[in-house]
Amino acid sequence: MSDSEDFSKTFVKLKGDAEVAEAYSFLDAQRRRALARDWHLSGMGPNERAGHKRAIKHIVRKPKKYDAERAKLTTQDLVILLREMRPSPVLDHVFPERNLPGKWLKYDMRTSTSESSPTEVDLHTFSFLDAPQDCLEGLAEIALHEATKISVRVNFKDQYCLDVVPYMLLTEFWSDMLPIFKGGEMDVPMQKVLAAIGIEEDLRVGFQGIEDFNDVWAFPLTRRRKKGDSRSRSIYFDVPSRDHASDRFCDALDNWLNRPEFKMELTQSGRGYIKELLGELLENAERHSDGKRRDGAWTVAGFLAKRLVGGEQRFIAHIGIVSLGDTFVESLERATDEQKSNLNDYISLMTKLGAPQSKATLMTLAALQDGVTCVPEADLADRGGYGLMQMLQLTNILGATENSNMLPEITIVSGSSCVQLKTPYFSCETVAGHDAARVQWCNQTNSAKVVPDVKHVFDLEKGLPGTAISIRFILDPQYLQKVMEGLKDGRA
Repeated sequence: MSDSEDFSKTFVKLKGDAEVAEAYSFLDAQRRRALARDWHLSGMGPNERAGHKRAIKHIVRKPKKYDAERAKLTTQDLVILLREMRPSPVLDHVFPERNLPGKWLKYDMRTSTSESSPTEVDLHTFSFLDAPQDCLEGLAEIALHEATKISVRVNFKDQYCLDVVPYMLLTEFWSDMLPIFKGGEMDVPMQKVLAAIGIEEDLRVGFQGIEDFNDVWAFPLTRRRKKGDSRSRSIYFDVPSRDHASDRFCDALDNWLNRPEFKMELTQSGRGYIKELLGELLENAERHSDGKRRDGAWTVAGFLAKRLVGGEQRFIAHIGIVSLGDTFVESLERATDEQKSNLNDYISLMTKLGAPQSKATLMTLAALQDGVTCVPEADLADRGGYGLMQMLQLTNILGATENSNMLPEITIVSGSSCVQLKTPYFSCETVAGHDAARVQWCNQTNSAKVVPDVKHVFDLEKGLPGTAISIRFILDPQYLQKVMEGLKDGRA
């Protein structure tokens, strides 16, 4: 306990306003002297010393009423006053003005109209699957307030986690922000999910109200960083290779299937199939998001939750994949001349047909189709560009159900382009025979000669520095037995 804390708890007895003011003035003086000593003001030059004095004056300021809690001095209180803006790919994309002069203020230059009331940020439908534009606006609002406010509370208004990806993105930039975020609202079901998958630990926030995890099963936060670029709170989150991530996902899926309602497990062939599929997706992320070194980063996470839907218990699965770096369009700049020619032909045709989507968004849709890759040697060997359609196919298999309100969904946000693969554009089809490439062009005829449905393929007002994939489906016990039989025979 510091001298100031001991004084405030032991020697100050408050009776009237005059005594309150006198006591607080005394504490202020004590704290200023302590800060001057701790920050070694006497050894600084005149300009630096003046700046630190302003910082001290700012943090040790008299409120309208004495509050014993404010007498406590923490290292974090002191550090934030002197910290400069940290670069952040995500924050800089959702709030580009952040880097303009005067748009991001040092803490001691910020003002507040009400010291006792932090700025409130209310996030509703925080989900790329359900409201991608609103989700980006929510991230942008956080970035805006981080640049100018004294204190901020973030209130997550959704009762349940509708999409794991937005919360994964928070882990990508949380440590880049000034630590001015002071709590907020979050329902217990949401807390359970974020605690189970490790986001609570990674953000270093403390949840209250969790009593058990009886209705949530996690695929914990797992990420790969470039060599020497790990910033994780726990070494458990970082893995050396995509094989480790694939093994973790298979272990999680096995745990999900082991529920009494399912009483199943992955066969060796099923495990191998899923591990190969996820491994290819993550390999694509490594190669495509960092085209120069093919050493990109990615993060994956997910969970299974038991929820009451329409009066029935349902098992809803969520999987998220985040890869910061190059977008699909940026990675396709490294494609072969033949690939580029085919893409340009598609763009030219869509332009003639009056497609409302931007060139970047049309190219993003084209990038999802089988055989489209930015890696020349993979194209020549006919072994690249199949991961996304395989992901779509596996999700369709695992999420098979008779419930028309719970069909699988995938949302892909790459840069400021959004593709939502859901009914009626979810299946991947071979249009020219069994061995032909699988495609999903998001129109009624599934044709590359027809403009994609603007409700499913569209531009966003803001974007991400890379690609995020959100997946949601239910595990239906009635269908899953058939699915596992198919995986067992290697036919899936």
